[in-house]
Amino acid sequence: MNISKSLLVAITVIITGCYFFPFVLEAFPIANSKMVLAALGLVMFGINLAKKNNAGIDLDFANLSLWALGVSLVAYTSITANNTPDDTFVTYFMSMWVWMGGAYFAVMFMKYIHGDVSVPVVVNYLLAVCVVQCVLALIFNNCAAAEAWHASTFGGEGYMGNTEERRLHGIGCSLDVAGFRFAAVICMATFLVVSRKWKRTNWTDYLYLASICFISLVGNMISRSTIIGTIISIVIICISAFVNNNIRLVTELSLIIMATVGVSVFLYKTDPIFRSNLAFGFEGFFSLIEKGEWQTNSNNILKNMVVWPDNLKTWLIGDGYFNNPSDKSLDTYDPYFVGKFHGYYMGTDIGYLRYIFYFGVVGLATFSTFFVQAYNVLRRRFPSFKWMFFLALAINFIQWIKVSTDLFVVFAPFLCLSFLKEENGSIGCEAKSKLTA
Repeated sequence: MNISKSLLVAITVIITGCYFFPFVLEAFPIANSKMVLAALGLVMFGINLAKKNNAGIDLDFANLSLWALGVSLVAYTSITANNTPDDTFVTYFMSMWVWMGGAYFAVMFMKYIHGDVSVPVVVNYLLAVCVVQCVLALIFNNCAAAEAWHASTFGGEGYMGNTEERRLHGIGCSLDVAGFRFAAVICMATFLVVSRKWKRTNWTDYLYLASICFISLVGNMISRSTIIGTIISIVIICISAFVNNNIRLVTELSLIIMATVGVSVFLYKTDPIFRSNLAFGFEGFFSLIEKGEWQTNSNNILKNMVVWPDNLKTWLIGDGYFNNPSDKSLDTYDPYFVGKFHGYYMGTDIGYLRYIFYFGVVGLATFSTFFVQAYNVLRRRFPSFKWMFFLALAINFIQWIKVSTDLFVVFAPFLCLSFLKEENGSIGCEAKSKLTA
């Protein structure tokens, strides 16, 4: 790869990062990076349609859009019936297409650089973005000048790294939002490793595995939710080794893990900052060793957040509150709210419960179906990768046990890719891929 191609690849990684981990510039607080890319992507999409003289409607995307619209309508029904100002999910239909617009621009840039783009290419860029974010997190945490630059350049995200807790963060990358995106990308990369059938060099597997281990290590320091992806990835590799008798893959993983553990032990003994971050990121393991039981502070907090609706109306259509209605700093502040709940509505941050309290079981079912439909589109269009997308779907539903964010950001680039493939009449080629589920 020549220097100019390498530079273009680096720019593509940056663009993908602006989409996958959106941020706000202090100098341009009007919109975050995802919105800027979405505007460019939607313009590009319109131009491409005009060039092809193709204004046809893709039925899969129309169906998916209708389910997103359904989420918005259920949310609107809830806040109208409850007379609340919290329109968090009323605009979900638009949010979906903002994500799609940003993803379309990123995927089209990949296509421009490589001439063609495939599922593995998109996964590679997402993996590269996650690695870069982990590197940035370490730099910000260890270099005061870099952290000062970050604080003065980026805003509007409320990074935990800027508080007394000194939580690690990248650019637009922090807390559980980052952790579950790391987990999804780790699982997708693991799928590529265990399912590749064609001849490949060992260094390719080592690069994948090293990236997975690095993200697992630093990602857990940023958000312990990353561990979900790490555990699933280890299980996948072990199953692959047992079923396919792939001892070489296990050997490669073992060597990478031993190297990672060796470096971690050295830094733990010599670097107080790393020791503190490692103790936080793997608090459960330290607790298991020191106290004989798995225990983390966040899990203890989560146990106290289990609160159930006490009436049928709330169960069905919710109370119309998603954010804290007593927080005057939020756009969803309700001056007529008389409850005493602080932090989160009803004092819970558990995703499933926040959705139920916002727009009831009806809204939760509609929202869940939206993601199942996104998975079905990708399963049909990329059958060789159906289990990879199933892992992303599973992580999306697993994360709702803890937080209320979603992983459409992971699905959107592949949905855009499927649209491009169908436009070119090559979607069927994916079924003949040498990647098998």
